[in-house]
Amino acid sequence: MLKVLVSYMLGPWGLKVLYFYLENAAIINTVVFAYGLFLAVAHYNYSKIFGNIQEQFQAQAQKSGKKKSVEIDLEDAIQKGKILPFISGQISLIARKADKNNVLKIIEKDKKWLKETEGRKIKYL
Repeated sequence: MLKVLVSYMLGPWGLKVLYFYLENAAIINTVVFAYGLFLAVAHYNYSKIFGNIQEQFQAQAQKSGKKKSVEIDLEDAIQKGKILPFISGQISLIARKADKNNVLKIIEKDKKWLKETEGRKIKYL
């Protein structure tokens, strides 16, 4: 009875997809798991780079005191922090190359970074 209900809900193409998935579930699940693991490592890579950027910011902020301008060397932070040549944001499904432009794209959306640097002008080198 349940199989009949599912077949009516899925239609002929849905059943073909379901049977294909059931026949190849191990391969499909392995590929999905491997990609998820890759994204997790790419996010860890970004976290290490972000930690290096925060350290630079803290050091510059303590030196400058009330001075509002802070310079951060992104290339140095990337070289010190990267494990893989890819980074990924917290909810991103696509990994990006670990370069200055992509780090800036992700860091400018990071709420933690925006809150920390509020009211300061940041110059990225």
